[in-house]
Amino acid sequence: MNYKLEGNGKAMVFIHGLSDNLLYWEFLAGNLKHDYQVLRVDLRGHGESELGDGEITIDTYVDDLHNLLEELNISKVNLIGFSLGSAVAIDFTVKYPQNVESLVLMSGFYKVEGDLRNTMHQFRNNLEEGFEEFYDAILPMILCPDVIDDNVEELELLKELTSQNANTKAYVKAVDACLNFDAEKDLLKINIPTLLLAGKYDDISTLDIQKDLHVKIKNSKLIVFNDVKHNLLVGKNNEKILNILKEFFN
Repeated sequence: MNYKLEGNGKAMVFIHGLSDNLLYWEFLAGNLKHDYQVLRVDLRGHGESELGDGEITIDTYVDDLHNLLEELNISKVNLIGFSLGSAVAIDFTVKYPQNVESLVLMSGFYKVEGDLRNTMHQFRNNLEEGFEEFYDAILPMILCPDVIDDNVEELELLKELTSQNANTKAYVKAVDACLNFDAEKDLLKINIPTLLLAGKYDDISTLDIQKDLHVKIKNSKLIVFNDVKHNLLVGKNNEKILNILKEFFN
């Protein structure tokens, strides 16, 4: 399991989304490592982590993370999960509540049904056609049109670079893990400070899902960003989210 550990202090664990890797958190980690111990991980089959054999569930990712934390002698963490990472963070909190101090869910979800289920099946079909097909399908769902229009060349270059090392088999298994994930009954067990960060125009983890999370997790706060879709770390929001996290952790 590939990871990067930096800094000292309270432990912050960052868990990326589908087809991402630990580099997704570069801005936040680079700024938080001066005041906290920051751990970023690559989930199985993502980044430089091996996929391994057999079926993968959200529990698989959770156990991987728990084993890593034990190896690093980190007993208490603050979890920050984005999209797929939010499901891992929720499941980890339910399974190992004694190890979690607080929870941050960005574009999160707690089960896959309705439109989200249809979207996940669409992603699965796209991935079976190839990573570039998946990239083209997901891009307008995670970024607003103006961001795409202003960064056409950069986004095409990113597609070319990421497709070279993309592990579509791992991503399909990750989608299947999401399709089988349902933590609705477990949300009532979460009673730690929880911060929910949502995009107003999110086409994947819709605002209605975020509001449901807010209702079902007792000690939670919901912040909605009015200018983004699924990917919240865009433009000025990087700095905003950094300041929000600092205030939350303090």
